[in-house]
Amino acid sequence: MTTRTRLARKILTVTLNPAIDVTYRVAGLAVGETVRVASVRSRAGGKGVNVAAVARRLGSESLVLALSGRAEPDEFRAGLDRLGLPHHLVPALDAVRRTVAVVADDGVTTSLQERGPSVAAGIRDEVIAAFRAELAAGVGAVVISGSVPPGLGDDLPARLAVLCAEAGIPVVADVSGAALRTAATARCVLVPNRDELAELAGKRLHEPGEIVAAGRRLVRDGAAAVVATLGEEGVIAVTAGHESGVRPVERVVGNPTGAGDAAAAALARHLAAAGAVSEVDWPAALADVVATSAAAVLCPVAGEVDLEARTGWLGALAVKETA
Repeated sequence: MTTRTRLARKILTVTLNPAIDVTYRVAGLAVGETVRVASVRSRAGGKGVNVAAVARRLGSESLVLALSGRAEPDEFRAGLDRLGLPHHLVPALDAVRRTVAVVADDGVTTSLQERGPSVAAGIRDEVIAAFRAELAAGVGAVVISGSVPPGLGDDLPARLAVLCAEAGIPVVADVSGAALRTAATARCVLVPNRDELAELAGKRLHEPGEIVAAGRRLVRDGAAAVVATLGEEGVIAVTAGHESGVRPVERVVGNPTGAGDAAAAALARHLAAAGAVSEVDWPAALADVVATSAAAVLCPVAGEVDLEARTGWLGALAVKETA
């Protein structure tokens, strides 16, 4: 099987707290003033949906496993259909929350995030059953993204990650707070930003060496790998047998809302190709993570990437060993 074929293996994304993402473009945001909206776009969203959309844009098959509304018509389901994203939905919500990104011409983005409704008892078991069914059907890698709505339990991402580990399927956990702390020992690939990694480490992390040391502790304690996403400073990856980092070649101005999701999609494709963390070509994977996330910043809406810019950056990025 060629590398190109393997990179196309199906990626399953899990979105426990879906959203309808609304993006406003404005000349500038002035608090307390009337602001004219130059354009508005609305689409089915949530971090896992964005990951699935980017993965498909890059040439991989993807499937969205998510909660959805119980009432018909289901705006979230219809939105996934418009995006052309195959899905396995668990009806559970009175209404799907909305998120609003206000993107100013100078690149400054303000995000308004609804928390999402509580989930009734019994939905957790339905999610696990649906997840088991999709694993049995065959996937190359899994990405569990975003927040956990009240009622599901903060340990659910970790529970799903353990099921992946038991099945020998690599899994990325892009979660935060209590869900991240629980997932940190569940044999998954963690993709924390600097603040999330600091929360796990119990202290602020400033230098690359501090980030590597924190990653080493997490791997020792049960993470399969740590890929710390550091914005304009790039990424640093730590696994049991590899430590390296890569920085962007230039500063990119735009909408950073979907950059982390694009990074997770790029990483998942390499995990699916390799079949295991230990088999990943980490220099290629990290260059792809940085190039793809930067290419997402250039796009006005999360879940999209500028493929031409990504291709150009892929050839210019250099990976440096951190050990």
